[in-house]
Amino acid sequence: MPQQQHILFVVNSFPPRVGGIERHIADLADELVRQGHRATVVTLAEVSGVTTENGITVHRLRRHFPVASVMSFPALGTARRLRQQFAHAGVTAISTHTRFFPMSWVGVAAGKRLGVPVLHTEHGSDFVRGVSPLIGLASRVVDVTVGRQTMRKATSVLGVSEQVIAFVKRLSGVAGTVFYNAINLDGWERPDDLHVALRRFVFVGRLVPGKGWDSLLSAAALLAADETVQPFTVEILGDGPDMASLRAQIEQAGLRSCVRAHGYVSGETVRTYLRDSVLVNPTTLAEGFQTTLLEALAGTCQIVTYNVPGAAQLASEGAPLFIVTEQNPNALATAMRAALDTPKPSYPFEQLKQWSWPQRVQQYLALVSKAQR
Repeated sequence: MPQQQHILFVVNSFPPRVGGIERHIADLADELVRQGHRATVVTLAEVSGVTTENGITVHRLRRHFPVASVMSFPALGTARRLRQQFAHAGVTAISTHTRFFPMSWVGVAAGKRLGVPVLHTEHGSDFVRGVSPLIGLASRVVDVTVGRQTMRKATSVLGVSEQVIAFVKRLSGVAGTVFYNAINLDGWERPDDLHVALRRFVFVGRLVPGKGWDSLLSAAALLAADETVQPFTVEILGDGPDMASLRAQIEQAGLRSCVRAHGYVSGETVRTYLRDSVLVNPTTLAEGFQTTLLEALAGTCQIVTYNVPGAAQLASEGAPLFIVTEQNPNALATAMRAALDTPKPSYPFEQLKQWSWPQRVQQYLALVSKAQR
């Protein structure tokens, strides 16, 4: 019987906080437990405490000095206290995520104190984009100092796409290993012969600069003004600081009859809207690998996207992607119309299983074993 692993996740945030990184960590930990291993999470929160969630032991430490909704810091001496707390807990490896989060630095230090390997997973494909010049400069300084050292001191570095691995190499000189993102296929089962395409565009994501909601609305306005285009709807799923600007652009463009802004919605609602629709993904941010692309394939969606990490790989496997190489509303509108009028065959569900967490965790366990040698 394979050795039971006890993975200690040392991370800045964890559900119920919502985000791609939080989802990745939670799904990885959950599948490790399903496969008979132990997973413990140490994270930061407003209120400290210890809970057991889906078989995962979660230690929430009091966070300090929060910066907007993005960053917060642990108390001084946290790495030392983790060593004392987990010295006899049978921890076999530590998992950290994203170079600029303070808990990643703590995790690397704790790994050294405990004498166990640290597997650091990177989720960004470039320096932070879509922020103010001041924040951009500050984040770059963090990247080239402690972020770089986090990667260099980790036992091994994983990246969720080829573009992420290239960025890791450029920033730190470390040769990382591709560890693609994955999804949980529970609730997505579907017979492939019942596909009925809808004339519905769907946007899923935070309403922040660079995510592309404004480009989508501009492209939708071009299509709505074209009398040869049959009626369609646009569903905006997500919330954020740009919500007021989004609503204003809907009014100014005369799109109130076909565009709905839903705000934050549950995962189940996202799955409902992704079924047999067209996902539009015009982000220009430094994405790593968006699980929304995989969820869209599970829902038999067509996908219109800029050339984000993972898009070319999925397209090479026959996924129904329309990759837009020119980042402007005209090119986006052309691809959106093509996805409605000439959809490509849906991605086979059996093939999608290679992108599921049971498969990915097997790869992760092999990487842990390699790091332990």
